[in-house]
Amino acid sequence: MADDNKGFPTHPFLVGDKIYLRPAVPDDIIDTHYWLTQSDPDSIHPAISRLISPAEAVESFRQLKKNEMDAYLMIMKKSGDEPAGFLSSTNFNPLNRSAEINLLIDPEKRRKGLAKDALKTFTRYLFLQRGLNKVQAQVGGFNQAGMKLFESTGFKKDGTLRDNHFYKGEFHPTLIYSLLRYELDW
Repeated sequence: MADDNKGFPTHPFLVGDKIYLRPAVPDDIIDTHYWLTQSDPDSIHPAISRLISPAEAVESFRQLKKNEMDAYLMIMKKSGDEPAGFLSSTNFNPLNRSAEINLLIDPEKRRKGLAKDALKTFTRYLFLQRGLNKVQAQVGGFNQAGMKLFESTGFKKDGTLRDNHFYKGEFHPTLIYSLLRYELDW
């Protein structure tokens, strides 16, 4: 396996079967902004977002206050070395050793196993290399693909934030998923 991870511009623990993860740079944000605008709201994080230009998105990323545990990564396809998505960990809690992750895949590259590979690779890294005990994520209650992704990788539904996401004229729940270090079995 170690030889399989050679040749990618990243830490060996950030190389999966189909992808590798590398730090995002401001120029990457133009891609992520486009993916977000082209995504069905069913497939995005249930957070309030405002309409901004690609240039504003890049500037916002540049000015983002990052701490040493936050990570903003590009998901790169091994074949073709092309961007396939964006993954982040934020809201690090040093006392509880937990963080929240967010994931966005290029709409043209969905349903190819890239999100699952990226999620497993990054979660394993957070547990085994960064010493976290818990990784959590929020998923809109109407995002069937997101729920399936987290459940298929062993994440458990911790709870529901009722009427937390306004979409298509109605309020929907936000589901909180998490995985604990001792539950990691892949």
